[in-house]
Amino acid sequence: MSEVNVEALLAAIQDGKPWLARFTGKEYDKAYQEYRARYAPLFREAALAGGEEEPEALAEVLLDGLAEGWARQRPWNRSLAQLNDKQMIVCFLNPVLMEDPVCAPLAEKLREGWAARWPKEAYRSAPAEKIRRGFRPTFLGIALPFGGGDDEE
Repeated sequence: MSEVNVEALLAAIQDGKPWLARFTGKEYDKAYQEYRARYAPLFREAALAGGEEEPEALAEVLLDGLAEGWARQRPWNRSLAQLNDKQMIVCFLNPVLMEDPVCAPLAEKLREGWAARWPKEAYRSAPAEKIRRGFRPTFLGIALPFGGGDDEE
């Protein structure tokens, strides 16, 4: 891990409260674009700094940092912290990484590393467009019977 600011990369996951608050059908596009503008260059720089063998090592460092962060939480907050970090990875970080061919291997290694460490909490990756299509249209909080569907698996 040469010259990579791991704290800044971890912040992209652990400081998720403002991003997760905007994980709605109306706000996701704008929040995603802002997240991408802020963090994509950091991850691209980290991926380029490491070379071809670095994605797995970088993923392990990030997962270690997440686990350490959860260990510092009070016992009753750990599950929520893990859930929030997982949601940040799935909804924001992995779609950003998947868009960039340089960072795509990191997205895959991060997913594989998470599944190896916490198999009951494994997740699947999806591009931002598929996540966008997953929001159901609503009126006064009631889901409408049309739109938002995704027939693909």
